[in-house]
Amino acid sequence: MPNQQLIRKLADSEELVVPTLFKPVQFNIIKKISAGRKLTDNEKRYLRGKMGEKLIALEKLEGRQEANESLNILLGSIGSYYITGLEALKHNGYGWYFEAKTIEVISTRIEGTIRIAGNIFKFIRVKSIEKSEYLIDKNTGLKYAANEQIFNDAKLTKNEYVKNVWVQMLSRYGKMFAKNYKNFRQLIPKEKITDYAKFGV
Repeated sequence: MPNQQLIRKLADSEELVVPTLFKPVQFNIIKKISAGRKLTDNEKRYLRGKMGEKLIALEKLEGRQEANESLNILLGSIGSYYITGLEALKHNGYGWYFEAKTIEVISTRIEGTIRIAGNIFKFIRVKSIEKSEYLIDKNTGLKYAANEQIFNDAKLTKNEYVKNVWVQMLSRYGKMFAKNYKNFRQLIPKEKITDYAKFGV
């Protein structure tokens, strides 16, 4: 059964969701669920189909938005900070398939780990982030390290995995990934040239 809170929000927003997100028939089902009325077998079938998939997607988006809001409140209260590591890489459009188990945050005030909305946040304290390069997400207001900054931070956090992923992205995307590409080019491993003559080819 879909999240009741989400159903109530949708039921109160008919002009926003009909017909853009839900057809009138589907919206009637939302109203019935909101009112706590029993659904017919046909309406239950609707709920198991595409309509149900839409509700699940909306539920996930809403959960993510709430997580971002609570994260924003916390990070806003600690002063100077920015998110780095895999989470920043992902935000910048690289390694979107990575699920960062620990989200690394460079901060000028706190150090240690905290769990928020199912994620572990590792705070690394520094004296200043004045010379650090980061960007502010227009939608969430959260601050994320720029690509080159992520590599510098990985030295500080001693996160070898982030370093390896970063070098992979550098070798794959080159100047598009790092604006000062020539400063990092030497990090890309040289391709081994196979001498096939040794194998009698």
